[in-house]
Amino acid sequence: MREDDPLTKLREVSRTIHEQVDRAYSGFSLSDAASYTAFLQAHGRVLPQVEAWLKTVVKLPSWRERTEYLRSDLVELGHDLPECLDWQPPSGIGAPLGVLYVLEGSRLGGKMLAAQVGEGLPHTYLSAGHEKGGWPAFLQTLRERLQNADDSHRQSVMDGVTSAFDLFRRAATVRR
Repeated sequence: MREDDPLTKLREVSRTIHEQVDRAYSGFSLSDAASYTAFLQAHGRVLPQVEAWLKTVVKLPSWRERTEYLRSDLVELGHDLPECLDWQPPSGIGAPLGVLYVLEGSRLGGKMLAAQVGEGLPHTYLSAGHEKGGWPAFLQTLRERLQNADDSHRQSVMDGVTSAFDLFRRAATVRR
């Protein structure tokens, strides 16, 4: 990667909030049914509304929803999707792309976490990874859009990243 690569800069700027999210979710044990259910419920406080918002946005790279997978896993565990947290989608033309970056990146983490899910527990949501070549293709599109954007657009992408990470962080701390 070149030193001026916009993806490198995006990762550097978002590193702190990403680490906060990782710490917030580190307390969940995916091998324990109750803790795993709480983990899925935390995601359920975020994913449906974020995906619903992204569906209204035009000119995003292609992506696949996962809310139904999450709902299915929760139903199998005897729960419905929880109420979503209050969230005001970030403004700015690039914000949806930043939010999508967080969701698409979470697919990678989900694939790794799926291996930690306890035997017999549903894991359709965490197992819903990218189609072959999907992540590199998304990153290339993101890189190109960032390279061709002005500073205001780049900042709105970063605002989207920060907003999405913060929403996931807040959801992990809710215990209902």
